[in-house]
Amino acid sequence: MSRIPLQSDGKRPRFFAESGTDETISMLLELMSELWTVKERLYALERAAEEAGLDLTSRIEAWQPSDSQSAELDDSRQQMIASVLRSLEARHVRGAHLRQALDEDAKRAMDAACLPEESPVRAA
Repeated sequence: MSRIPLQSDGKRPRFFAESGTDETISMLLELMSELWTVKERLYALERAAEEAGLDLTSRIEAWQPSDSQSAELDDSRQQMIASVLRSLEARHVRGAHLRQALDEDAKRAMDAACLPEESPVRAA
């Protein structure tokens, strides 16, 4: 499977004269897209459960995560933040290094999520 490059060969079009405005708009649109996807899926899940006779809405509102679930949520949040901020990082990391830097960050986040605290690999 081939990877789609994160940077195109040509210049990115600029729509606003102020530095950072295009990147901010890109981040906002990415967040809106992600949020809508989650809201739509949650709505569908709650309606499907309701049709099956389960009251998930009140259970979701009352739910408290365990320590391991909190850690998993924290890791997922960090990955989302890295994805949303990717357009800003692209200005500071040139060419092929962009993919490598993002892949290394993702690997570190996955390793931290998967290795137990007492693991000698995690300490390295």
